[in-house]
Amino acid sequence: MHGVRAAIPRVNTLASAEFATIRERLIKIGARVIEHLARIRVELPTSCPERALFRTVALGLLPSGP
Repeated sequence: MHGVRAAIPRVNTLASAEFATIRERLIKIGARVIEHLARIRVELPTSCPERALFRTVALGLLPSGP
């Protein structure tokens, strides 16, 4: 959770939110997960209000380098 909070941009209101709030708004989202050989794809619902933030956090959590 500390890593997720650190990946949220400081201009977003969730950057200083409690872990329970972050969990409810980002992690407990009904999504379809599709596993391929080289990657995992997450399809969010069309009504997801935090779609852009979810993408930013997911890309921020990716390891850098090989």
